[in-house]
Amino acid sequence: MKREIMKLSAASSVFVNYSIQDAISLVAQAGFEGIDIWCGRPHVYRKDFSPAELKEIRHQIEASGLAVVSVMPAFFRYPHSLSSPNEIVRQDSLDYMRQSMDNAVALGAKTVLIVPSHSLFGQNLADARQRLLDSIDVLCRYAQQYEIRLGLEPANRMVTDLVNTAGDAKQMIQDLDHSNLGVVIDTGHIHLSDETPEQAVKNLGPMLLQVHINDNDGRRQQNLIPGDGNFEFAGFLQDLAEAGYDGFLSLELAWDYSQDPLPALHKSMERVRGIISSLPV
Repeated sequence: MKREIMKLSAASSVFVNYSIQDAISLVAQAGFEGIDIWCGRPHVYRKDFSPAELKEIRHQIEASGLAVVSVMPAFFRYPHSLSSPNEIVRQDSLDYMRQSMDNAVALGAKTVLIVPSHSLFGQNLADARQRLLDSIDVLCRYAQQYEIRLGLEPANRMVTDLVNTAGDAKQMIQDLDHSNLGVVIDTGHIHLSDETPEQAVKNLGPMLLQVHINDNDGRRQQNLIPGDGNFEFAGFLQDLAEAGYDGFLSLELAWDYSQDPLPALHKSMERVRGIISSLPV
C-alpha cells in the first residue's frame, strides 16, 4: 500500500452526544476521507430512520466528500449476542444485524461489522461457538442479495472468548466457506492478544477488509489516541504496506473523548499521517 493512498476514516461512535447529521459534518470538517457509521442510538439504530431519511443522510455524506467505509452494529455491552443460548435473544440479534445490513445498503456502505460476544457463565464453549457459526452463516446468506461483505472482528478476551485472533477469525471463515465474509482487525485488540501485529496481517491476506486504529497500554482496552499508549504503529503500518492492503484505516476512539471529540480526532489524524509520511514509498 503506497502511503499516498492510505486513507483515514473515523467511527461516528465517539460522537455519541451528537446527531448522526452533526457527526458527519464534523468528521468531514476534520479532514477525514471516510466515516464508519455506528449503529447505536442516536445514530443509525435499527429502524430509527425512514428510507427517505436514510437517503437524505447518504446525500449529506456524499456531498461532504466522505466515503461510507462501514456500518458498525452496536454489540459491546449491548443487548445483542449472536452466540446466546437464549434463542429469543439470538434471533433478535440476527434481526438487528439484518436491519443493519439493510441500512448499510441504503447508506452506500460496503462492509458490515460482526462483533462476537462472550459465552455466558455455564454455557459450553463449543455450544457458544456453534451458535456464533450458525448466526454468521445466516447473515452471510442474507447478505448475498446485496453487494456488501461482512467483517468478523477478533476482540480481546474481556470482550469475547470465541474469536480472539486473526487466526481464530480465519478458521471460522474456512469453516463457513462464504465468499462475502472477511475480517476487520483492530490495533487495540491485537495489542491485547497473543498474536503479533505481523502475524495478524500475514494470517489474513485478501481476507482483510478493514483496519481499526486506536491505542492502549497493553493491559486493557482503552481506545486511546494513537501514540498515547504503547502500540507500535510504524511497524504495523509497514506490515500492511508490504501486504498490499489498500483499504481504510478507521479511527475508533473511546467514549472518554465524547464530550469534546474534535481535538482527539485532530491529534489522531496528525499522528497517523506523520507515521504514514515516514514510511518507505
